[in-house]
Amino acid sequence: MGYLTMKKNSQPYQYQEGHEKEILAKLERFCAYQERCEKDVLNKLVSWKVPESIFPSIFESLKKNKFIDQQRFVHIFTEGKFKLKGWGKQKIKQHLLSKNIDTSIIEDTLTEIEDESYTQKLDKLLRQKRQSLKGETNYMLRGKLFNYAIRKGYEPELIYTWLDENI
Repeated sequence: MGYLTMKKNSQPYQYQEGHEKEILAKLERFCAYQERCEKDVLNKLVSWKVPESIFPSIFESLKKNKFIDQQRFVHIFTEGKFKLKGWGKQKIKQHLLSKNIDTSIIEDTLTEIEDESYTQKLDKLLRQKRQSLKGETNYMLRGKLFNYAIRKGYEPELIYTWLDENI
């Protein structure tokens, strides 16, 4: 059950004709709580069974009042996933593409990640992971570290460079 869809001991919200202002107010709270993209809002509207005919006016109002902004969403998403979760550019890009974000916005935002901080983050992640792997042969160690970094979304070339320099 998603945020704002369920109240204690009640049914999920269902659209009722003539309640467009109520829908808009709920969506404004939904977007104010956490940065959202257009797909998140669309999914919420569909779950509430709102007729598609009023989608354009809702999106127009949310954009006009700056409750949703794709550029801002991508920037915040990218920064959070990179700095807090240690995701690489590949994983960030795939998640943003799954949210139907324009490729040009994604590429522009990913270039904002400095190469030095990107390689430092990979170095930190792989050093931490290496400490947790005990009694492994160099071959197995390289394989496990490579797979770990790939799952985190880092590029194979960077991973191989790190492995060659450190193992």
